[in-house]
Amino acid sequence: MNTRQRNTAKEEAQTLIRRSGWVLTEQEWQALSVNDFGLGNVLMEGFAFVDLLRSPRLRTTLLVLLPKQTLPQHMHPPHEGEEGKEETIRVIHGQAKVYVPGPENNPHILIPSGKEAYYTARHEIPLDAGQQFTITPTTEHWFQGGRAGAVCLCVQNRVDETKNIFADPRSLGCPIKLTD
Repeated sequence: MNTRQRNTAKEEAQTLIRRSGWVLTEQEWQALSVNDFGLGNVLMEGFAFVDLLRSPRLRTTLLVLLPKQTLPQHMHPPHEGEEGKEETIRVIHGQAKVYVPGPENNPHILIPSGKEAYYTARHEIPLDAGQQFTITPTTEHWFQGGRAGAVCLCVQNRVDETKNIFADPRSLGCPIKLTD
């Protein structure tokens, strides 16, 4: 990942978190990470996050999307006898858009240039502060920050991010294992 882009993304994420009023400990500020999924343009495809709670069965994450930044399309498959990961995203500041399969309901969806084949879930669910949406296991989905970005709380079960399947074959995914 380009160091300058990474630093810019991290600084902008910190600004959004401060604007949201969400309080982080010094340790959480230090743990704030940026991921570009190996795609090389974190300001277009990526996100910032910090785990607030992480156990073998549950993860609660503060997830930050910069304005119009996209967390690429992926799904959570079944593994180890479980049906897959369920994930609830709740916006605490700004607006986030969730895209899932279904009828395309916005003719102006902003898909990263040249990536149309990897963003096939086109049913938009806009979420403002205080709203939430749950993604069920095996549902293809992607997120995008609104015009001012978004700070979200994300609650998930059985977290092994290495099991996620990304639509873009160039993606390295989110290399966060169940246990470090």
